[in-house]
Amino acid sequence: MRETKASVISRKLRRSCAVAIGLLAGVTLATSPRAAEDPANQVAPPNTSVYRNIAGRDLRVFEFPPADIAGSARPAILLVQGGAWSRGSPEQLFRSARYFSEKGFVSAVVEYRLADATSSPVESFSDVCYALAFLRKNAGRLGLAPSRVALWGISSSAQLVASAATVGCDSAEGSSGNGGPDALLLVSPVVDAVSDGLFRDLMKGHGKPSSLSPTHTLTRSIAPTLIMQGNADHTTPIERSKVFCERARGLGSRCELIVLEGQGHVLDRPTRDEVLDRQVRFLREMWQ
Repeated sequence: MRETKASVISRKLRRSCAVAIGLLAGVTLATSPRAAEDPANQVAPPNTSVYRNIAGRDLRVFEFPPADIAGSARPAILLVQGGAWSRGSPEQLFRSARYFSEKGFVSAVVEYRLADATSSPVESFSDVCYALAFLRKNAGRLGLAPSRVALWGISSSAQLVASAATVGCDSAEGSSGNGGPDALLLVSPVVDAVSDGLFRDLMKGHGKPSSLSPTHTLTRSIAPTLIMQGNADHTTPIERSKVFCERARGLGSRCELIVLEGQGHVLDRPTRDEVLDRQVRFLREMWQ
């Protein structure tokens, strides 16, 4: 059947919208401009390991060891991509992971189950905890210090990694003794998930939103936390991050909130580079 002119235009518009949504889902913190322009840096494949098999599906971690792995065990960073809990791919964070490995960290990016017709943020959270435990179990092979593993999250994935600190990962591993991270690096985070309408919808039939809301499960001292967020962020308002940090400090935790002036939920390129640099300094202040 021949397409009418109107149907062709409609199809092209749908394709354009899909591309735009994909680009937004793929927004991530990049490396420095120089590194981003290096073709070898973009295509060098990471090491890949299966950290979990569930329902017949292999879930992977993509490992980026530092160039110089000699000497003592290195601090590590496990990165989790955002995308409204239901979009995105690990590849979004490969450049950022390479940046951290260039700075001497063992970095890794996790592949996790996204929310869909059967899965919810509950399953995503479980995968993040499994991946964190996998890194610690393989500390010798990876050359990392099991009590110096940071979790990195942006927007929706920040809810997952922060919950690993507040709820814990059902073990006694890590410096906090609850299986969670030894440090948190959060960017434009969802810390009050109860106030997020999409999160509430995705949790229907899977549990109470408050059970995985970092602000609502913050009942004890947690790992040192760095939050970087724009004061023009209307998607995840910075006021919620301020409340989270205030409560964390009240419980004896270290929680720093760095305000990015004039930035919205999606950061511009210079600010993304600034964020990466500041995150490295935060971890080095504690661990090196």
